[in-house]
Amino acid sequence: MGASGGAGKAATGKAIRGSQRPILAFFLLSLLSACATYHPQPLSPERSAAAFQARSLDDPKLRVFLSDYGRTPKHWPKQHWNLDDLVLVALDESPELAVQRARWQVARANVVTAGQRPNPSIGFLSQHHSIAPEGVLPWTLGFSFDIPIETAGKRGDRVQGALALADAARFQVGESAWQVRALVRQRFLDLFAAIEQIKVLKAETAVRRRMLKLVEQRFAVGESSAFAVNSAQLGLQRTQMTLDAAEARAASARAALAQALGLPVGAIAALRFDFTDMNRPPAGQYPALATLERAALRHRLDLRADLARYAAAEDTLKLEIAKQYPDIHLGPGYKWEEGDNRWGLGLTITLPILNQNQGPIAAAKGQVAAAAATFTALQARVIGQVSQSAVGYRGALRTLQAAQALLEVQRKNQQLLERRYASGEAGSLALLGGHLAYLVAARDRLIASYQAQQALGVLENAVQQPMALVPYGKELLSGHAREHS
Repeated sequence: MGASGGAGKAATGKAIRGSQRPILAFFLLSLLSACATYHPQPLSPERSAAAFQARSLDDPKLRVFLSDYGRTPKHWPKQHWNLDDLVLVALDESPELAVQRARWQVARANVVTAGQRPNPSIGFLSQHHSIAPEGVLPWTLGFSFDIPIETAGKRGDRVQGALALADAARFQVGESAWQVRALVRQRFLDLFAAIEQIKVLKAETAVRRRMLKLVEQRFAVGESSAFAVNSAQLGLQRTQMTLDAAEARAASARAALAQALGLPVGAIAALRFDFTDMNRPPAGQYPALATLERAALRHRLDLRADLARYAAAEDTLKLEIAKQYPDIHLGPGYKWEEGDNRWGLGLTITLPILNQNQGPIAAAKGQVAAAAATFTALQARVIGQVSQSAVGYRGALRTLQAAQALLEVQRKNQQLLERRYASGEAGSLALLGGHLAYLVAARDRLIASYQAQQALGVLENAVQQPMALVPYGKELLSGHAREHS
């Protein structure tokens, strides 16, 4: 009896161990499979600064990037860079845009997180019995599972909310890209205006220097007064100071343009620019105000991002309402107890007795109301920006037209003085005075052109679309006319 009992005990133990090996192997494999590993990626300020300083517009990768957007350069390195080229460079190099892209990546990863199903859990049990029949192991061995089952579509609500937030992050990338474009355009315009002003001021300085020399010669022979000499000297000094300030602004504008492009200053130090777009007068006709408002409400990416955040808030509310309904936990299990195989099935449900998730539901309703109010406020602000920028653009165009007319008058006066000088009816000083008046008018026209281009940029920023792409309405914007729809 003792021998047979020992043999039975050994056989039983082997059977138990044999049955547990596949389970343990499966458990270990499930833990180890598809596990992510961590690889440290330390940041080095020195290396990142060196990499930034090494950025260059001669990089062959940049040529490929430009070609991908249909702007394949005929020669490389590229000889002339216009506004569209530089905008593409900024979109490729901008650190701020890289930050928004990284945030979008985080938002997309959150969609994966929201769609994950809860993992089941497994528990192991072992109990020793102080009293057991002879020939039977004095142990109870077993395991149990906990299988959670989400109800009321909670996972779907989570996924929809995460998708909406990912859309908001994507729209934020587009918003940042437009801000990059707007900044590059403004810096490009600043550099153009400074360079053009330097040209005019250099010509004006040369004319004033010649005028001063003539006045001094006349003063030496008694044909001019000391006041005229002092006035000519003061005019020359003021023009020279303005020229020095313009040269300083040009250097500052070049550095600001490099920053907007995400490049070191040295990368564009010797660059030649194509200012055709900036030198072209803004269009004298433009869409009606109602057309601009519709375009803004359709294309503004911050509005679309707020709509996505509102959708996410609604999905959060649906999720909190769904949480009123408890999830189910299934608990199948197995026990081996003193030679007896026992199978069981458990069911666990949280009873919504003490609360029905009222607090989170109320908070989610508040978030929906806040998101709606935020969108409405932004929409009103956008409409106001469009109206204000349209009025500013209209005024800037009128100023430019007046400056252009004055420049044309001065050009005709100069031509008249040149004919009179050729016939001997006017002297050199009068001729130089006419030339100076023309240069002053040219400088005023340049300032008016800069202001008109700046106002155009403000209007495009309000709509977040180039004016060339905005469809024209039936009416032109005037002091009192507005298209109604």
